[in-house]
Amino acid sequence: DIQEVEMKINYFIKYWLPVILYASFIYYLSSLPNPLEQIIPEEALIYFDFQRFLYHIIEYSILSLLLYRALKIKSKNPQTLAILITILYAVTDEVHQFYVPGRISSTFDILIDAFGAIAMQCIINIYEWMKNNY
Repeated sequence: DIQEVEMKINYFIKYWLPVILYASFIYYLSSLPNPLEQIIPEEALIYFDFQRFLYHIIEYSILSLLLYRALKIKSKNPQTLAILITILYAVTDEVHQFYVPGRISSTFDILIDAFGAIAMQCIINIYEWMKNNY
């Protein structure tokens, strides 16, 4: 049925394509020896005092949010799955970085990434609670 195929394509484009594009962006960043200096202009760096962990938290909380958004439509446990998939992706990202010259693979980064994923799901819970109670 054409209508069903169109619905599946629209679902994929709206919910899963952002996940895939964002995960690809993370992969691209991991391929750079020093992503901060290669993406943000050097003259702008004087205005930013970013810590490595802050990048990881933001990067993986966004991935967790996008996964939750895609999974909540058809999954019974979208938050748990979003966290687990995000952590699994963080592990693969660190393995990838191990093979990139100039990059370091770190278990600590995986823990920071997991924190970002969990923190985002907590924010979602707070948002949902406030939406339903106010």
